[in-house]
Amino acid sequence: MSEDLTPGDFAPHLHLHFRVAQAADYELELAEIADHSNAHLEQFSLIFTGAASPWLKQGLYTLTHPHTPEYELFLVPTGPEAGAMRYEAVFSRFLHAPMS
Repeated sequence: MSEDLTPGDFAPHLHLHFRVAQAADYELELAEIADHSNAHLEQFSLIFTGAASPWLKQGLYTLTHPHTPEYELFLVPTGPEAGAMRYEAVFSRFLHAPMS
């Protein structure tokens, strides 16, 4: 499913709190959507914030919310900032098949 996701899929959920299925009572807030797409590549990242401690290790997590689809994302902790741990999910794909 993640191959079909676009920045527009997440825009309505900015600042929404998602539960992490693999970690009881752990929530992440979708804090930022950064779109770096160009004519050839769709590239964007999602920045989530969560509790500074304990923090999640790099890995695949299922994020749930009663009013959104379930998202399975590979999250990487990028470090603490302003009393919270930041996580990033990165998407990068060709818009058209590369020419050989």
